[in-house]
Amino acid sequence: MSGKTVMIKNDRAARILYNKHPWIFSGAVKNTLGTIANGDVVDIAVENGGVFAIGTYNANSEIRLRVISWLDVTPDEKYFFEKIQNLANTKEQLLGMEKTPEKKKNYRLVYSDADGIPGLIVDRYGMVFVLQAQTLFADLNKDMWITILTKLFKPKAVYERSDVDVRKREGLKSLPKGVLHGELPENLVIDEDGFKIEIDISTGQKTGFFLDLRQVRKRVEYWCELMKVRKLQNYFAYTGSVNLYACRAGVEEVEHIDSSEPANLLAKKSAELNEYDKNITIVQADAFDHLAKTADESIDAIVLDPPSFVKHKEQLDNALDGYKRLNVLALKKLKKGGLLFTLSCSSYVSEADFQKTLFLSAVTAKADIKLLEKIGHDVDHAWPLTFPEGRYLQCVVLLKQ
Repeated sequence: MSGKTVMIKNDRAARILYNKHPWIFSGAVKNTLGTIANGDVVDIAVENGGVFAIGTYNANSEIRLRVISWLDVTPDEKYFFEKIQNLANTKEQLLGMEKTPEKKKNYRLVYSDADGIPGLIVDRYGMVFVLQAQTLFADLNKDMWITILTKLFKPKAVYERSDVDVRKREGLKSLPKGVLHGELPENLVIDEDGFKIEIDISTGQKTGFFLDLRQVRKRVEYWCELMKVRKLQNYFAYTGSVNLYACRAGVEEVEHIDSSEPANLLAKKSAELNEYDKNITIVQADAFDHLAKTADESIDAIVLDPPSFVKHKEQLDNALDGYKRLNVLALKKLKKGGLLFTLSCSSYVSEADFQKTLFLSAVTAKADIKLLEKIGHDVDHAWPLTFPEGRYLQCVVLLKQ
C-alpha cells in the first residue's frame, strides 16, 4: 500500500472493474486521501470495497488515473525490472528472435499502457534503445528506466525522443531530444529481415523506423511475388523499407514518393546498401499531387501509408474524407488485376469506418474490388482487448478486378 489513495465513485467502480480499461477519467474520481503529487503511484479504491488497482495519478490530465496493475503489487525498480525483462523474453519468443544476435534485434520493447507501463515507449534497434516518455510518471522515473535498460541489455546508447504532441494531453511540454546514456554511432544501420536499413532516430518520424509495419512489409512481398507485380508505387514511403521487400519479391520498378527530403535521402541510401538502387526511383512530391498528375498511368500495385489524418475525435469526418480522396485516386490508376495496400494509423478510425470508406472510394472510382486481407501491427505492438486504443494500425489489401 502506498499510503496515497484515490477513491472512485461508487456508481463508476463496478463498470471500471468489469471492463478493466487501464484509463480512469476525472469524472470517475470521488476524492483523494493523503498527500498526492502529480505523477505519483497511488492505490485506487472504492468505499467498502478496498483497493482494487495500482496506478499513476495526474490531476492535469483528463485521464486522471492509469492502471499499472489490477493486482496488489509494489511498482518499484525491482517490479519494473522484472516487468521489462519479461516483456523482452515474451516478445523475442513471439517474434522468433530468441536465437537472433543481439545487434540484429529490432522491436518495440515497451508499448506504454498496453504493456502495463503507462506512458513509456521503448524501441530497440540492435544495441541502441530509443525512449519516449508520454506521461509525467514516465518522465519522473527516467533514471529508473535507464538503470533497468543498462542492467538488462548493456546498450551502446539510450536516446530520448519525448518530442511528441501527445504529451500536451498530460499538461506536459515537449522535451529536447538527446542521448541519455552511452554514445550514438555516426550512422545507425539496422539489420532487418536480411536488409541493411539506415535510420535516423534523432529527426525521423516516430522513433526513427516503422517497427509496427513489419507484417505489412512481409505481406507486400508475399502478394507482389504471388501476383508477379512488375511496377509498384509507394506513397508516403518515408525511408523506403517497403521498397526493399517489393524488390526482393521480383518487382522490377519501384517508385518511391514522399515529400520529405531527409526521408528520401535515407531511402536512397538503403536502396544502395541493398543493391536495389537501379530498381528504385526516388520522387520528392506530395502524394495527392503526384496521384492526380499521373492519373493516366496503369500501375500493378500501389501502397498508401499516409500519416494519421485524425488526432482528435472531432477530426474524424475530415479524416475519412481524406482517406476517400486518396483511395479514389489510387484505384483509378490501378490496372485490372492490380493490388492496393491501403493503410490507416489512427485508433479513432475503426475497422468499420475504414472499410466503409474504401467501399465508397471504390464506388466513386467505379472500381470492382475484392478484399484479400487485413493486416495489423506486429506482435510486439499487441494490446489487451480491454484497451482498444492500443489498436491503431490497419492495412487492407484490395484486388481490382
